Amino acid sequence: MTGVNIKNYENYKNVPWEEYNRNMILSVQGEEKAKKLCDIEELNNIDELYASSSPRAIATAKYLADKKNLSIKLDKRINEIDFDVEYYREMPDDFNKQMFGNKNLKLNTHESFNDMDKRVQNFINEVLNGEKESTAVVIHGIILLSYLGSIATQTFDGKKFNITFNGKEILNGTPSAPDIYKITYENKKVTDIERINLENKEESDI
Repeated sequence: MTGVNIKNYENYKNVPWEEYNRNMILSVQGEEKAKKLCDIEELNNIDELYASSSPRAIATAKYLADKKNLSIKLDKRINEIDFDVEYYREMPDDFNKQMFGNKNLKLNTHESFNDMDKRVQNFINEVLNGEKESTAVVIHGIILLSYLGSIATQTFDGKKFNITFNGKEILNGTPSAPDIYKITYENKKVTDIERINLENKEESDI
């Protein structure tokens, strides 16, 4: 989801990562797109709403929460990966390509993408054990794409993703802001994945 341009953070690689990430709020355009989520048919009947602790995730979820009269539930298992760096400059420029290419790789982090997938799957299993029929989860793009790679066939060349499930193409290109997926489970197993279109979506970095 597009963030506001903040003058102090233009040289973002030299800003403490925790501060930069905490203060990257939604842009006006991002707020408008978040409002449009309320009009998506697949989200009409949600009876549970989770978000990561990311300010942009919470800001995106708030419109659904208001329209559906739901409380936003925060869960640390769906938080962004722990980069274990003080500054973004400590990360290799191609860290996404490296870590999607080798999901056991940790670079400077406490977690690999496989570690992240495991905590997300633990969260998903708990949700599936609950009594709710339809749950919406608002999370960071890297977590979403990594989880999709754990339940579908995925390749990433550093710029574009190709994701298929049971021979059906889910994504071929770059993710959007926001990117929306409907994942159907039966007996705790994924039976279908569908990418939901939102009008006037724009490509974004993950």
